[in-house]
Amino acid sequence: MYPSTVGLRSTMPTVLTAERKPASNLESLLRPSLFIPELKSKRKGSVLEELVNHLAEQKITKFPDAVLEVLRQREALGSTGLGKGIAIPHGRSTMVSERAVLFARSHKGIDFEAMDGDPVHLCFLIVAPPVEKDPVYLQLLADIVKVVRLARVRQRLLDAPDFDAVHALIAGQLAHE
Repeated sequence: MYPSTVGLRSTMPTVLTAERKPASNLESLLRPSLFIPELKSKRKGSVLEELVNHLAEQKITKFPDAVLEVLRQREALGSTGLGKGIAIPHGRSTMVSERAVLFARSHKGIDFEAMDGDPVHLCFLIVAPPVEKDPVYLQLLADIVKVVRLARVRQRLLDAPDFDAVHALIAGQLAHE
């Protein structure tokens, strides 16, 4: 005799019913309008201005000067150029309308006063309204560090032909965590 299969279908997941891991906050905040494929600026101060002006163009802030000042104050505490070609400038301000991540690249490299002294090629700007307890803000920083920790991934981000390729690469890296 064969064991009964009654009720088996309702308890076993199938390809159609298996749930996909929810998108990370980083993955969900990345969007084409907040992607700069090639920065024009070559030095930290002018790069921060370029990034903030892009935020203003995308209606993330109506007060770019105020947001820029927050980022400058953060940089005065210590460079957000982490090394290995990565910078993650970040700041909280009442002058931003929403949490946002802007991703920008520079093939030639930026003098960002990084900890290792090397030029920065990949820049992730994080801005958010000030919230007393905002675990998403810290998780964004952690997710970016996870994504860019391998040299081959950093190179693939730099070489990606467009936003869709960048997004797919980041999503793939986060899915492996």
